[in-house]
Amino acid sequence: MEAEKTSEEIIKSGGGEKSPHAVKALFISLFALVLSLASLGAGEELKIMAASNVIEANYQTITEFRILRQSLLQDTIEQMEISSWSNTSLSSDKKNELEKLIASKKKDIQLLESNADTQDGKKEVEKKFARLKHKSFEYGEALLQIAIILVSTSIISSIAGLVLGGIVVGSFGILAVLNGFFLFLTL
Repeated sequence: MEAEKTSEEIIKSGGGEKSPHAVKALFISLFALVLSLASLGAGEELKIMAASNVIEANYQTITEFRILRQSLLQDTIEQMEISSWSNTSLSSDKKNELEKLIASKKKDIQLLESNADTQDGKKEVEKKFARLKHKSFEYGEALLQIAIILVSTSIISSIAGLVLGGIVVGSFGILAVLNGFFLFLTL
């Protein structure tokens, strides 16, 4: 029963017509809706950037391991070659085995050098796009929050310029959020 009385009071105070603030409330609702979408999009882009950072850290660890492994293999080869040259009492079979082992270690080094990850460039481009999109979402969020404040303030103060300013700022906020999803231009 309370809700009905409140509704009747609102209609009476507005002269039986729709409240002039209804349109403002619709703009506030629209801006709040787009703001929540901007937050969702920004969160997804943050996840992409975080995953990309983890992949980059893993890649650096693998690269450091390869460098260390190559260095150890190179040291082993040098020790074997020195041993082969300095030890003249080795039989020809032992020298052949040692040379085969040295050749095998050299192949291991070549294999480590040829296994460089080719996905690195692709991940860097994906990370760059995620940063650009996230930046656009952040601008959109800020502009939409400002628009909501302006339109809300116009309800309290009855200043028409605030509504117009809120609609203009909110429109730019919506465009920034759309840019975050589709990346029309870089900000």
